[in-house]
Amino acid sequence: MILATDEVSKSFGSLKAVDGVSIDVRHGEVFGLAGPNGAGKSTLFNLLTGLPIRPDSGRVLFNGVEIQRRSPRWIAKAGLKRTFQTEAVFESLTVRDNLRVGSAYGSPGRPARWNNARCEAALAAVELGCDPDRPAAGLSLLDRKRLMIACAMVSEPAVLLLDEPAAGLDPADQEALIRLLTTIHAGGTTMVIIEHVLSVLSALASRMAVLDSGRVIVTGRPQDVLADPRVVEAYLGPGAAR
Repeated sequence: MILATDEVSKSFGSLKAVDGVSIDVRHGEVFGLAGPNGAGKSTLFNLLTGLPIRPDSGRVLFNGVEIQRRSPRWIAKAGLKRTFQTEAVFESLTVRDNLRVGSAYGSPGRPARWNNARCEAALAAVELGCDPDRPAAGLSLLDRKRLMIACAMVSEPAVLLLDEPAAGLDPADQEALIRLLTTIHAGGTTMVIIEHVLSVLSALASRMAVLDSGRVIVTGRPQDVLADPRVVEAYLGPGAAR
């Protein structure tokens, strides 16, 4: 087990956004997180990485070490990196400079030649074939996602957290994304993926959990989870599974 939560909870006023969530992610697997809007998925990612909040209660364990009170920079340097729902790239910077920002955040103190080498390797890993000295503002949606993933990959994380990577992509680009993430995973990177496009999640994840109203309602293999009546009702409403 490389990453786990133990009864993690977080409230915002009277809203229990994450309510006693316990999950475990195994070394080398792709673990999926699904659930309707407002289920608590992105809040859980924020709690895993300390960006920008911490749990009210419970524990987050990374390689057996409690990290729920650690700083986001410490967590990133330890090997836990994430992407966001929006394509969070610096449009005014070049592709290469976006990667340099990512390498500086995840690997402070490394020599410039190491960072430059990692930037080139990350570009190759995500198959971003454009000129690295062009502005990021002109990239297509899929290439912006590739760049965002590369920025997370440049410091060689042990676990990569992806928040809705397929959002906004057409079916052809979704297939390209599946191929890309399959290749990255084959290189040894453990992944946790939040995704609303369940066909993408099913193609990538060996196990998944579904959240509803801040709680895990079922965990297991995608084919079993998505057929579970509790999951059907979480998405479609009470009685939908009858």
